[in-house]
Amino acid sequence: MVIGVATGIAMGVNFAAGVFKSRSEGDAYMAQAGAYQQDAALYRRNARIARLTGAYNEDIYRAQQRAVKARSAAAAGEAGVGESPTTVTAMMTTYNALEQNILSARFQVESEAENYLYQARVAEENARQMKKKAKHKYNNSLISGVSGALGGKF
Repeated sequence: MVIGVATGIAMGVNFAAGVFKSRSEGDAYMAQAGAYQQDAALYRRNARIARLTGAYNEDIYRAQQRAVKARSAAAAGEAGVGESPTTVTAMMTTYNALEQNILSARFQVESEAENYLYQARVAEENARQMKKKAKHKYNNSLISGVSGALGGKF
């Protein structure tokens, strides 16, 4: 009788240990999922900041470009060569180079923002996977408890 009671207590303790172990693993997965979600939010915020900063800088570059155009047109007009084909070609080459620089900067900003968004999507997928693992651990906690109670024979 004493052996039966002791065996029953041991089985109960092993059952509880199996359940608690699986539950704590599930809780750890949920904590990881939360961290991944915070990372994703941070990546999305960084993408938004990169785009806003890029737009602001582009506005500054465009204002500088307009100033360069105005100065070069005024200088050419004062020199009396404002309508010469050579001057017009030189000014257009300069304008095109300035515009190309602006477009290159925009491309770099968009690439940076897209990289952040990709990292956010990866973090969100990792969070989903961690939640699935947690759910699996929670669902299998009773099975783990029974297995522990039976001495791990299953």
